[in-house]
Amino acid sequence: MEIKGGKLLGCKDHALERLATVAGVDVADLRRNSAQSLGNRWFDLRGNLLSAEFFASPYTVFCPACLREDDKLGGDPALVRKGRLLWTLRPFRTCPVHGLELVRRKKVAWDDSFHQLALRVPERADALDELVDGAALRSPSPLQNYVVARLEGAPGPSWLDSQTLEQAVRTTEKLGVLLEFGPKATSGDLVESQWDAAGRAGYEVTAKGEEGIREALRNVQADFLQQGGKPDRGNVLGAPYRWLASPKNTKDPGDIRRIMREHIFAEMEIAAGTTILGETLKERRLHSVESLKAETGLNPRTLRNVLAAHGLVPAAKNGAPYCVFDAAAGRRVASSIQRSTKMKSLPTALNCSRPQAGQLVDEGMLDPIADGRFQAPGRTRKAIANQDIDRFLTALRSSARPMDKAPEQMVPISKASEKAKLTCIEIVHLVLGGFLQHVMRLQGEEGYAAILVDPAEVRTAKAEHLPGISASDAFARLKLPKSTGWDLVHREESPRLQPIVINGQNGQHRFYRFSEDHVAAFASEYTTEIRVANANGIEKKDVVKRLKMRGVRPVLGQVDIGLDMYRAQDIPTFELP
Repeated sequence: MEIKGGKLLGCKDHALERLATVAGVDVADLRRNSAQSLGNRWFDLRGNLLSAEFFASPYTVFCPACLREDDKLGGDPALVRKGRLLWTLRPFRTCPVHGLELVRRKKVAWDDSFHQLALRVPERADALDELVDGAALRSPSPLQNYVVARLEGAPGPSWLDSQTLEQAVRTTEKLGVLLEFGPKATSGDLVESQWDAAGRAGYEVTAKGEEGIREALRNVQADFLQQGGKPDRGNVLGAPYRWLASPKNTKDPGDIRRIMREHIFAEMEIAAGTTILGETLKERRLHSVESLKAETGLNPRTLRNVLAAHGLVPAAKNGAPYCVFDAAAGRRVASSIQRSTKMKSLPTALNCSRPQAGQLVDEGMLDPIADGRFQAPGRTRKAIANQDIDRFLTALRSSARPMDKAPEQMVPISKASEKAKLTCIEIVHLVLGGFLQHVMRLQGEEGYAAILVDPAEVRTAKAEHLPGISASDAFARLKLPKSTGWDLVHREESPRLQPIVINGQNGQHRFYRFSEDHVAAFASEYTTEIRVANANGIEKKDVVKRLKMRGVRPVLGQVDIGLDMYRAQDIPTFELP
């Protein structure tokens, strides 16, 4: 035919034109069904630029049922057996006519590259029937259908269509390996049936576009974390990450590189200056407890407890689950630990007595770095951020007029407390709220002890501006820890402990009082295990056991307010032995 074999394999123009002349067919039909070599192992198929790896060659691929139908036409198999263009494509693994897995045969001789089906498939009649019977039954994968439709010019999912055909297929299959077989699966170990399964799993994701891919990656990472391991790019993201990160991968993978990189930057703890998939992270976005500990030098247990108190990591009850959190927020928490005052040193910092310092904490005017409900050990429950101390002292200082010598009727807050029959914290509220006209500060004295008030004015202000009872009194009557009491106050939905909100006359201070009737009503409607135990003269553990046996469930649990709270009407009568 005067056609060189190499030119025919490469579908060069001269070879196609000569073949068309010899066969008596339109050369345009030959071009449409031929992958024309562009050199350097690249080909053009219907306007799609494809690498040699996209094709099944050097394998010869065929459907035995299709060849059996060809043979039924009679005559020489070399003449009646027809190859199909789609058999030459690597993603094409199932016959859409017969629903059979295609058979793949390795190249064994030099001329096997021509895929002469009469030679490469010597089976005839019964032997060919055995090939048909031995082929696995299945429907074509959605990815295979997408490839066929795209070659025919039909539109598909928009994100896939925005990629080259090879990028779309490669991304889909690599993601499918991760989703179907896990992060440890390697591409080289998969057989064709597994690649088919990977294509099906991957297409469910890539057909949804970027958001579908991102959601899948987040789910994969969440599943990995549930197993208790520390996530790293390779051991979480598996085959697709290794493919994208490999220096041997010189082909442009498409948009998946950007999507994968942004997922890693957004969801994983990556240090500033680290280069991921061709781009360097300029500023750290996320920290883990371990990385923040390395940056700050803080004790990891202390750090985790404080982070948990601020809601950045879950409380570690059984072990310490790995998680990441906003780097800037984590640094602020770490800074508060580094710049804090221990509770035992708080009276010195405030220049007040220990009970006075305790009242400020109980009233919520100074917040411990960690919430007590998490039972955080050490300094986390016994420290106040210095900035909170400074804020309180500044407000106290600005509320008083400086004096070199105290007038006779002016006394320190502790003395006024005795004379006016108020707690020191109630007087502090009156001072900070601007309810007292005569508040002085001794020059040369600092902090709490420097403030002087008039007991007579305090008594008058008490009747006018301090209705109800204090928070400490309310929580004590309900037998609630202070942190739990405040949680109930700040809840938006029921059950909620309704406060009386007092706004200062100066507009710069707000505090809470409580109606005795409201507190009594709350106590009659809701109860706790310790109150039930006290009322029945039994141990708390016995109450817990009996409530579980009766199936009584709390309306609020420890996760919500630090203890279990029940409706009083749900508590059964306890019969004493």
